[in-house]
Amino acid sequence: MNNICESGGKRILLIINPKAGKIKPMSTLSDILHVFTKNSCVTDSMSTKGKNDATEMVKKHAKDYDVVVCCGGDGTLNEVINGVMNLEKPLPIGYIPTGTSNDFATSLGLSTDIEKAAQDVIDGQYLPHDIGSFNNESYFSYVASFGTMSDVSYLTSQRMKNTFGHFAYMLEGSKSLFKMRAYHAKIEFDSKTIEDDFILGGVSNSKSIGGLVKLKNKSIVLNDGIFELIFFRKPKNARDAANIARWLLTQNENNSSIIFEHASSAVITSEDYIPWTVDGEFAGYHKTAEIHNRHHAVNFLSPK
Repeated sequence: MNNICESGGKRILLIINPKAGKIKPMSTLSDILHVFTKNSCVTDSMSTKGKNDATEMVKKHAKDYDVVVCCGGDGTLNEVINGVMNLEKPLPIGYIPTGTSNDFATSLGLSTDIEKAAQDVIDGQYLPHDIGSFNNESYFSYVASFGTMSDVSYLTSQRMKNTFGHFAYMLEGSKSLFKMRAYHAKIEFDSKTIEDDFILGGVSNSKSIGGLVKLKNKSIVLNDGIFELIFFRKPKNARDAANIARWLLTQNENNSSIIFEHASSAVITSEDYIPWTVDGEFAGYHKTAEIHNRHHAVNFLSPK
């Protein structure tokens, strides 16, 4: 495809979260503007100060631009996506990842080097991408989930991580599984119904979740109209805990402790309120979570 600024005069709305994990606001902004300017782009930058700022900035200002670029973590990107999804004509999105886990950036193969990521926005190709809707109230790029499995990453000491790597997470996770709260829930999708106690559940459009779950299935495609449904049953004994740890390492099929399915929509219900997160950000307590795939809802600028 053509360079987005090749013909000159392309206008970029750059939204920066100055509190994102790896960011140094002034030097980061300078590096990005240097790349955009030398490619003849006209850029206006805005910095977020609080929750939902990025969404409101996009809704209010993006109609005057050709591209909206997000510089921040997955949470900031989520806000930008929610803004874009509320536009009459969705704009293409560029993403310069500066967060801590950057799950979505990993799935897209985006660089965490500021200048390279900025150049990839300029040189990149349009990648149609599926977006998830959550209770028809908000949107997510890569996951809507509940449960506390992600806490394993915080329970594992840095010394164990340095010594044993990813296996350290599995060791610590096996010990922690029995302490995790379980939620009794019913999952409905494609005329199927599964009901059980779950310590973690999620609807995903990513190859990495929370920096912990790395999906190895080569059939996972981010724009095929299909989500991955992943639910971990509450372990009742040591064998169940070992099954979960084994799946995290090998993702072997026919594992009785794990539900791994594919569907374009799902409804998860419970008699109790369940705390949900979307793209790693708290999304409130819900007894019902209705999730749908919005096929090719947005275009991302992705490296060729």
